[in-house]
Amino acid sequence: MDGPVRVVLAEDHPTVRAGTRAFLEPEGFVVVGEAACERETLKAVSEQRPDVLMLDMRLESGLALKAIPQFLAAAPGMGILVQSCYEDRAVICGALAAGAAGYLLKSSPVSELVVAARTVASGGRYVQPSLGAGLARTEGREPELPLRERQVLGLLAEGHTNREVAARLTVSIRTVESVRAALRARLGLVTRADLVAYARQNRSADV
Repeated sequence: MDGPVRVVLAEDHPTVRAGTRAFLEPEGFVVVGEAACERETLKAVSEQRPDVLMLDMRLESGLALKAIPQFLAAAPGMGILVQSCYEDRAVICGALAAGAAGYLLKSSPVSELVVAARTVASGGRYVQPSLGAGLARTEGREPELPLRERQVLGLLAEGHTNREVAARLTVSIRTVESVRAALRARLGLVTRADLVAYARQNRSADV
């Protein structure tokens, strides 16, 4: 997105908020509000209408999961990026199901925080790749993918470019790009490298 990204920080530790602000501001973000509990967060997002709410999963008032729909209703168009220490599948899925657009561990590097925040601000979704791979698995099984997605994955695993995949499947390059985007969203992956790595670990024979 063009221009600075407006952010509200919801985090119950003042030192963490200060550190996050210090990391973000040189990267073109503007912190327009800070909050330590659900009530303060709701007030901040209602008044400021930020591009992104960076939300600590646990605030002073407890687990913030149940308040996500309220925050979104108060600031339509805002993206919520959850930052958390929880790696539990149920918590992550619960946050995403409630309306969060991104989920990132607090241990992630600053560079990833910047990428995740910009992705969410632009209307995209971001799940930390190490978590996304786990979410893609249900009870030890890989997710059921549509045939076309399995075909594209199989060709990516073999090292083919978008143009080569399009030629093999007799589709347009734009179609291949759309399928790749759908795969990344479905699997919680971010970059082409993540997708290729996933493809090589889960080769498909449907080509």
